[in-house]
Amino acid sequence: MSQQQDRTDDAIADPSRQFKTPMDVLRDPKLDVDAKRAILESWKKDAELLSTATNENMTGGESPIPTLQDVNIALEKLEKLSGRVN
Repeated sequence: MSQQQDRTDDAIADPSRQFKTPMDVLRDPKLDVDAKRAILESWKKDAELLSTATNENMTGGESPIPTLQDVNIALEKLEKLSGRVN
């Protein structure tokens, strides 16, 4: 496995360890569109889980996670940039 693939896999597992914001994922020139999408989808799942936990009053000590809206904006921009406009 290449070093770049390891980095991508790590970013998918925990995007906030390598990126401060979802838009930083889009700006990374070393990632292809599929890797960016996978990282953002992972971040989206984290944001959804945190939103659910917040609604159930079950938060505590998490690293700051971008809002679901921030992640969705980045995903929409990625789709436009990659030519997959819905």
